[in-house]
Amino acid sequence: MLIIGLIGSLSSGKHLIADILHKQYDFVILEYKDFKKKKDHAAEECLSKAKETWPKNVVIVGINSLKAMIEMHDNPQFFPIAIEGPLIIRFQRQKHAIINSLEKFVQLDDYLMFGINSNEQCIDKILENLQLDSKDISPLHKCMDICHLRLINDTNDRMNLEKKLADLLSIDSKGQQLTTTKLLCPSWDQYFLMLAWITASHGNCVRHRVGCIIADTDLRIIATGYNGTPGNIKACDQGGCKRCWNMSIEHGERLDECICIHAEESALFEAGRRLYQNATLYVTHNPCRQCSKKITQNGIKRVVYTKEYPSSLEDVRQLFEQANIDFDKQNIESIPLLRLSQ
Repeated sequence: MLIIGLIGSLSSGKHLIADILHKQYDFVILEYKDFKKKKDHAAEECLSKAKETWPKNVVIVGINSLKAMIEMHDNPQFFPIAIEGPLIIRFQRQKHAIINSLEKFVQLDDYLMFGINSNEQCIDKILENLQLDSKDISPLHKCMDICHLRLINDTNDRMNLEKKLADLLSIDSKGQQLTTTKLLCPSWDQYFLMLAWITASHGNCVRHRVGCIIADTDLRIIATGYNGTPGNIKACDQGGCKRCWNMSIEHGERLDECICIHAEESALFEAGRRLYQNATLYVTHNPCRQCSKKITQNGIKRVVYTKEYPSSLEDVRQLFEQANIDFDKQNIESIPLLRLSQ
């Protein structure tokens, strides 16, 4: 079961998107405002109603309470999507007679999005007309920060929006079953590369922070590594490596003067050669010439990276071709935000 929550700015197209999910993918539509009479139990009542529709998926429209968002987020089936759009397009979409000028629209939009009340009398009148209680509204930007995905609805063409939504959710066909696992789970390559980027945060080199993960054919992590000076040596970011601190030296030059251990070397040193046979090495940046030799020597079968060092890329590619090592670049556009529970 999947419960999609739509959280969006004024006239961003939340109801149209809900209608597409309903007609194209058989979602049941629930309006969050219908449960707000329960006040402190609105989120609980809404989720309870959603579960009654099982096995059908549900889309909840118009969540504007941070408390409700946090409570719903504890449910593993809940998948919130933030809906936004250009201001002028959203103003042209709105159909409320009381919002009869761009100025009023902007004032209300600022209030709903950020809690800024630039015209209290005007805002109170609009909220009353729209049957909205200011006490039950949280600034939308706080609710949207919790969302897993963000959809920019910059079109009034339904077919265009249908395609945007299908691309966002990686939907291949109308009959495809959507689950939170499918939407949240990255491929194994993406998974290990994301871990490589997290590992890179421990690096202390002032030139680059590089992380490395080595996984075997059973997709188990054999070793991890990050770049920086050797153990018991002053860290690079504390002045431990003179070569790295000499900014007149270009990247990739005079590497023999550098005392930093590269991420790939660090990972390779972590376990013996026996464990590396036919393993895959995931690294944030393509290996340099020195590390490439060590990778080749240790029996690594595949190298996956996300960013390039142009100065050494071609030499490394040729070396890996001779050694029959697959050399793949993967694009990762964003890294999931890690949230620590309070």
